[in-house]
Amino acid sequence: MTSQTVHDPVCHMDIDPRTAASTSEYEGTAYFFCSADCKSSFDADPAGVLRAEAAAGHSRAMAAGAAASRRPWWRFWG
Repeated sequence: MTSQTVHDPVCHMDIDPRTAASTSEYEGTAYFFCSADCKSSFDADPAGVLRAEAAAGHSRAMAAGAAASRRPWWRFWG
């Protein structure tokens, strides 16, 4: 049996919602996060995170090995 995964909108990892580190609700939708840091980034600006994700076309997890950095992609140079 395969468990269903959900997408972390901050770091783009696919995670099991049953073992997600955190969740937030925004405009009636639940979002799941792999870490408290991702939740904090989302909670600080949920609309901005979702806008950036949509603009970059990040509707799926990053390629294997690409998630080594836990920082959101838009903070890469910061």
